[in-house]
Amino acid sequence: MRTLRVIIGCGMLTAAIQTVCAQTSYPMITHASPVALQRGKTVEISVDGQMNFLGVYKALIQGNGISAEIVPVPVPNAVAPAKPLLKTAKLRLTVAPDAALGVREFRLASALGLSSIGQLLIVDDPVALETGDNNTPEKANPVQVPSVICGRIEAAEDADFFKFKVEAGQTLTFEVFCARIQDKIHDLQKHADPMLTLFDAEGRELAANDDYYFADPLLTYTFAKAGDYVIQVRDSKYDGDPRWVYALHVTNKPYVAHLYPMAGNPGKEVEVEPVGSAKLLQPKIKLRVPDEIGVGQVQLSVNGQQTNPTAFIVSPLPQVLETEPNDTPEQATRIAIPGGINGRIGAPRDLDHFVFQAQKGKAIRFEVRARRFGTALNSSVDSVLEVMSFKGQVLASNDDAFGKDSSVTFAPTADGEYVLRIRDLNSKGGASAVYFIEADWARPDFALRCDPDKAMIGPGSSTAWYVHVVRSNGFDGPVNVEVKGLPAGVSVNPLTIPPSMTQGLLVLTAAADAPRDAVGVQLVGTATVKQADGKEEMLVRAVTPNQEIYLPGGGRGRFDVGMPAVAVTDPSDILKVDVKPATIALKPGQEVKIEVTIQRRADYDKSVSLDIPLAHLGQVFGNPLPPGVTVETGKSKTLLGTGSQGHIVLKAAPNAAPIENVPISVLAHVSINFVVKVSYSSPPILLTIQK
Repeated sequence: MRTLRVIIGCGMLTAAIQTVCAQTSYPMITHASPVALQRGKTVEISVDGQMNFLGVYKALIQGNGISAEIVPVPVPNAVAPAKPLLKTAKLRLTVAPDAALGVREFRLASALGLSSIGQLLIVDDPVALETGDNNTPEKANPVQVPSVICGRIEAAEDADFFKFKVEAGQTLTFEVFCARIQDKIHDLQKHADPMLTLFDAEGRELAANDDYYFADPLLTYTFAKAGDYVIQVRDSKYDGDPRWVYALHVTNKPYVAHLYPMAGNPGKEVEVEPVGSAKLLQPKIKLRVPDEIGVGQVQLSVNGQQTNPTAFIVSPLPQVLETEPNDTPEQATRIAIPGGINGRIGAPRDLDHFVFQAQKGKAIRFEVRARRFGTALNSSVDSVLEVMSFKGQVLASNDDAFGKDSSVTFAPTADGEYVLRIRDLNSKGGASAVYFIEADWARPDFALRCDPDKAMIGPGSSTAWYVHVVRSNGFDGPVNVEVKGLPAGVSVNPLTIPPSMTQGLLVLTAAADAPRDAVGVQLVGTATVKQADGKEEMLVRAVTPNQEIYLPGGGRGRFDVGMPAVAVTDPSDILKVDVKPATIALKPGQEVKIEVTIQRRADYDKSVSLDIPLAHLGQVFGNPLPPGVTVETGKSKTLLGTGSQGHIVLKAAPNAAPIENVPISVLAHVSINFVVKVSYSSPPILLTIQK
């Protein structure tokens, strides 16, 4: 779901929005209610959060198949010079009958800025709402099967009960979406850890589950007797919060938690084993693999019924399935390089071994794809990879290269056969511990991310994005970065991250007459790499946007999201950041003073600070300066208070390497709270270090 559907609604602005006396913050979504939407239905939802939702006029929703309109919310009166304060917005959403199932990101656009990411769940079954006091089994809400119940763990010791009827021999699956729709929330420092407990009519506990999909539970149970039963949802620590919304899926349909194997070649037909209740009906199922390479989701047809979507990897590599027993190097399954390995840590203390032929100096990359927080990869395996000799000597190993997934690049010192071993870090195992290993030559490559994930620009103003590149497997070339789909009136500087740098700066600028709008954009990086055979290849890589996450204690975290967006807002606190000079040429050991003048909105007189790197509590999150160039803090005036003029002194180290036309900019920071600050940027300054 990489495309964005733009939804325009009626405006809600009033004249009062022009009267601003304090720092302007973007809306910060904490939750939506109800959080689940049924296909083919139209429903009104409330979106709530921190800061101000005044003037919401548009929604951006990930993927296709959802349309919306903004529902007007009464604007409270405010005493001048204060502005009205809204903590909620309302949307009327229509979900197409064929809309993709699963979690969707969304944003709201207002005159004040773009909201942080919110999340919704698209489902196939009827949606019901938790009602009244249902905190005991006797007061349990009756629910139909199948259905999705939207509720809240709204206070400490809150326990929600739901009752239902079953027939003898019937199998039901209970799944909670709660933690998974909180992971990307910007300003929700305390997160839920829900669990499920199943009771019979007499109150006897029959089964319970906690932490199946990371912090979210899943429970499948076959009922021996017909009758009434009760399912309980609560926080595992008996904690609660009004913002902790959840969706409880209760279904009698065939359910798939994982697939084995979990990868296949595009367009091919493979036989898969479902993990979950679907296996009770059909142990093996034919699946046509989608055509698009990458991690996606598939649905199976089981006895004429469609299952829920589950993760599946589409890989162009030749596929091999582990052959048990392979618990020792002598029993190892033979694999070819390149290849894709499908396996499962099928029992506690299971060890899977694979033997491969390697050549001296020709590096091989092994990467596990199984369990990655914030993605569809939710296997239970916490993998450790080890490359060994046949005598058992560990030559290379790794744990947690990508979340809980491990990765090893192995450069053999001699031709011969070697052994790859995968195991669970905690010696656990079971049907859900499926994995896929990419085994390929270590080809030159790169990955990109962008901090922050959204750009909010007043007319005539600018803001900055920091693009970080991670080069791998010997790639040492330049990377070009492009922003596609910008709104009318917004431009961005060209960016090439040179070989000597790991970061680059994008400055997005809105023309003085740019109309207010908000759109989803695409960030793409390209580079030319030389492969082992000497041929050049153009690599195209999507840039992963990082949303700022407010951590407990005031820290600043980052979380991968899928919706980079750009908005032109109404004039904000800082109208413009002017700098002189616009180009800088430094010799090694030389200094330069950048004069900075900020233009404030007429009514804005709060504190402003200046900087070039993006930093918080001493940690630098983005720095466009080339190696050897630093800010001379003792010679700079960066704390402006209520003033409008300052300066920053840059110095090139005596050994600073030559480099040409690196874009940098000066940031003017306006603090919203202890962590969040809105950054306004000068136009790009081209910095050159002379020989």
